[in-house]
Amino acid sequence: MKKTLLAAALVTGFAGVAHAETSVTLYGLVDAGIGYNQTKVTQGDAFTKTRDIGLINGVKNGNRWGLKGTEDLGNGTSAIFQLESGFDLGNGHSSQGGRLFGRKAIVGLTGDSWGTLTLGRQYNVADDFISPIDPFGTSFFQAGVVDGAFGSSPSARMDNSIKYMTPDFAGFKAAVGYAGKNTKTTSEDYLGNDFEERDTSNWITAGLAYYNGPISVAGSYDRFRTDVRGTEGDLKGTTHMWNIFGAYDFEVVKLHLGYGQIRGSVANDVVADAGVGSVGLNGALADFTAGMRANDMLDYTQTNGYRQQSWMAGLTAPVGDDGKVLFSYQGNKSKNTGEAFDGVKGKLHIFSLGYVHDLSKRTSLYAVASYGTGKLKFNDSEVNEKVKLKSTLVGVGMQHRF
Repeated sequence: MKKTLLAAALVTGFAGVAHAETSVTLYGLVDAGIGYNQTKVTQGDAFTKTRDIGLINGVKNGNRWGLKGTEDLGNGTSAIFQLESGFDLGNGHSSQGGRLFGRKAIVGLTGDSWGTLTLGRQYNVADDFISPIDPFGTSFFQAGVVDGAFGSSPSARMDNSIKYMTPDFAGFKAAVGYAGKNTKTTSEDYLGNDFEERDTSNWITAGLAYYNGPISVAGSYDRFRTDVRGTEGDLKGTTHMWNIFGAYDFEVVKLHLGYGQIRGSVANDVVADAGVGSVGLNGALADFTAGMRANDMLDYTQTNGYRQQSWMAGLTAPVGDDGKVLFSYQGNKSKNTGEAFDGVKGKLHIFSLGYVHDLSKRTSLYAVASYGTGKLKFNDSEVNEKVKLKSTLVGVGMQHRF
């Protein structure tokens, strides 16, 4: 398929410049498994339990297909693009809210001597540097860092963004990115009342990594700023997220460690809706504070008093030439100092074990088991009773890349 697309591209308009070398590649992966997933959240005598048994879509990695291409511009510089679409293998629906290319949509330039510059919808720098160091990465649902204890800070997508990454300097790499908006809306209702709103919300992402031999070390920083000013009131808030991860490969076993913090948490449409500061299991607990945090307009989440510390310790070990065992423990503790949150404090612990066996370079089998517990406590326990969480995931599946 790759050769077919390459030939077609060369025959058509891509070959308009005689000296340019152009390639367009169709790629993707399909991933599905059979599993059991149950989450139960209890508050006093009330509880919510969800259980799913059967086909599980995209366990090891989210299903996707995409197109990526390069054109050699000479002097070591190339034009690049990538369009990537996520989908649900179980029902064929598009993921990422139905966006055609919701996973990634970028165009840019890359050079051997100066680095890579890209524009469009793309991941924050932490996804490039931090997530690959975790034993499970962003995969395997709650076993991974995103749906586990860290929330969205190790991997999130930015709309309307620009990102620059340096070339490799003896194992060192650095990157920085910016996403933002500057929109103004004015309107008048049938009574003649004028309304105005200006949104200058923005996002800065940056990071530094060192990958050399058995050593992998990386740090990342993200800052979300919501700044919406209008006739009906102002919406402001700032979130700071940083992570530092490291790994050392002893050959017989690889040690993985990670730590991160979140200070403040604001949901807006520039970034992923972070709710009380996280997604996944954290989100299941956060739902129980939803009634406390709406503003007067009842459509906005602002939790500047939120604080979260997360940590990870894990191991990976090869099994023969084609297998790998994965293990990790994740935990976090959180609190919200905002008066409206009744001094809420939370804890989360997740233990995960997995195995991946490569049948070929493109096809693999896997198994995963993960168990998580969490709780929320409030100052006034008579008004807001303690919330408890239990979550179990067991599954096996296969993945094929093309």
